[in-house]
Amino acid sequence: MNNDLIIDHYFQQISCIPRGSTQEKEICDYVENFAKEHHLAYTRDQMHNIVIYKKATAGYEDHETVMLEAHMDMVCEKNNDSIHDFDNDPIQLIEKDGMLWANQTTLGADDGVGVCYMLAILADDSLKHPALECVFTVQEEIGLNGAMALKSDYFQAKKMIGLDSGQEDVITVCCSGGRRVMIQKELSYHINDLPSYQMTVKGLQGGHSGSNIDKERGNANKIMARLYYHLLLNDVDVLLASFQGGLKDNAIPRECISTFASSCDEDHIREIIEKASQDIAFELVEGDPAFTLTFERIQDEQQTLSLTESQDIISMMYLIPNGFQHKSLKMDLTMVSLNMGVVKMNDETLDIHISIRSPMESAKDELSHQLILIAHLFQAQYILDNNYPGWAYEEHSPFRKQYCDYVLKTEGKTLIEEGTHGGLETGIIKGLLPDLDIITLGPDMFDIHTPQEHLDIASYHRCYQRLIGFLETL
Repeated sequence: MNNDLIIDHYFQQISCIPRGSTQEKEICDYVENFAKEHHLAYTRDQMHNIVIYKKATAGYEDHETVMLEAHMDMVCEKNNDSIHDFDNDPIQLIEKDGMLWANQTTLGADDGVGVCYMLAILADDSLKHPALECVFTVQEEIGLNGAMALKSDYFQAKKMIGLDSGQEDVITVCCSGGRRVMIQKELSYHINDLPSYQMTVKGLQGGHSGSNIDKERGNANKIMARLYYHLLLNDVDVLLASFQGGLKDNAIPRECISTFASSCDEDHIREIIEKASQDIAFELVEGDPAFTLTFERIQDEQQTLSLTESQDIISMMYLIPNGFQHKSLKMDLTMVSLNMGVVKMNDETLDIHISIRSPMESAKDELSHQLILIAHLFQAQYILDNNYPGWAYEEHSPFRKQYCDYVLKTEGKTLIEEGTHGGLETGIIKGLLPDLDIITLGPDMFDIHTPQEHLDIASYHRCYQRLIGFLETL
């Protein structure tokens, strides 16, 4: 079997295994069984991170150990009309025009690609390479939780190749840190006897809350809050009944659906909403031109919140900052942002999940202080989920120079060095192993964290050949 068929085989296999964040046990069992079948030493920790060790090939015994690393979990997003069950159904792969897609769901190339590269290298005894430490982590997409559970005594490597990268000709040289928080407010429902309505925000592109946060894309949750606030500005009494928007706090929410009751005239409500919707559509004409809003009368809701509580929630969501905040003028890189990724009204609480990103702890602190203050003003709680560090740029990296020189010599390409506003496990592992010299590698993939995610198949194959060729030079 040639190299390309090997990595294709493994991508098909892992696409049949559920691997949403926190649901990685089956994929971990698969990787562990793979290690056993190939008689490879490994360690699996309580988080289900797995490190597989492969000895150096003949002639490479005295070469420095190299770490390869990727995460096993994926973001599970799908279109509203999809019946896909991420906990049980295989990802339905579609090949079209040289690209690999999934059927109305995320593809899982982020970071199934890196997982497949490592499995293929570990399975292929014809390759030449130093000793390898292949790291398969969990819960990357919900806060790098798996990487934060790794222990330094798992490793001997001083060089690392991070395989969570989405551009063939780009090498990532630094990344943002992050903080995941929730604002939670207790709710009290009352019997409703007023006419009820439903608003639905759809058509937004969404995207990764790190790499796409500066693209002027609409946030469905913030748009919904804005629509409600305009009703309040026009003296419409709003009694919230439900609010559900977004699926992941690190994905810009594409859709939001909410219901409410009101004693005001339906035509008056519709007029206000249509005017606000037209304004929003005009503002989004460049960043999110497919935005749509529907407003309709529905069967009366049995329960709603009180007028005062509804006004407090709407005002709080309207005030919460969101989106791009600041950038580095030197690197033209987003440095500070936050994303109101998920909003849910449950039976007892309103939960607002927010992802804060910055390599600067002080900037994360400032946004947290604002959120704490806003929550306090509306009798809500600020709850910190996790906080993870960034990866600072190192001007002098011998490993990076070696890799860039290799690509220039073998492919005639000069790699582009870029920072990312996304959080990467490289930051966590660098904090764990300060002497580690890190590079990144990965094929071209597009629209990650959305059902439009797709992978350039030729690039997927080329980058694997680059990886195994580079390992042979080490």
